[in-house]
Amino acid sequence: MALQLSYTAVAKAVHCDLKTVKRWLKRWKQSKTLPDGTRPGRPRVTTPKQDQQVIALAEKETFVTSQDITNRLNKKGLDISQRTVRRRLNEAGAKYNRPLSKPLLTENHREKRLKWAEDQRTTDWNQVIFSDETTIRMNSVKGLVWNLPGKKKVMRTVKHPLKVNVWGCFSARGFGRVVCFKENLNADLMCHIYKYGLLPTARKHFGHDSTLWKLQEDNDPKHTSKKATTRRMDNNVEKIN
Repeated sequence: MALQLSYTAVAKAVHCDLKTVKRWLKRWKQSKTLPDGTRPGRPRVTTPKQDQQVIALAEKETFVTSQDITNRLNKKGLDISQRTVRRRLNEAGAKYNRPLSKPLLTENHREKRLKWAEDQRTTDWNQVIFSDETTIRMNSVKGLVWNLPGKKKVMRTVKHPLKVNVWGCFSARGFGRVVCFKENLNADLMCHIYKYGLLPTARKHFGHDSTLWKLQEDNDPKHTSKKATTRRMDNNVEKIN
């Protein structure tokens, strides 16, 4: 006996709109076939294989524009416009913006990171508070834009944008306190953050027993300074090295 499903169940199963399901089932009941009907508008100028060529060039080259891709394909005999190239990339979900920035690791860096990971294999990460700092700037230009000939977009910026520095932390038990400050971070301010940001978070997440948790932070000079180290020791804060 054939399994009977409702229109709604079919639409949910195939991730399709309910009206689309009803339309296709109606066509099937009428003709017992589902041919691809004639579509209005200009026919597609590229084949699926040519679309893959466009995408492959964008993936292979780090800094390549749609005009670069167009020129290369034109030289190979493919008559394609820059507009079509952009359209194919957009269809593939590509966006023209800044690449991710990641630190260049030397062999020494890799060895140290591998050793650190091996040393922490028995660490209970549920008992760790992670912390870090960042800077948020207003009126800063982010990302790239598509510029039309003779209509170059201009982003108005200020010479000294407003900014705020933020310290934050979290553990497996939730987010911790956030400390905002305008001045540059130094050892004295780091001690202030420990007092009003880190320690209240630790008491909230783990109680007053400092042996129940450890601190994970990077090796920024402010973190490793004598003042910051002394403040952690005075409060029995164990840091993961």
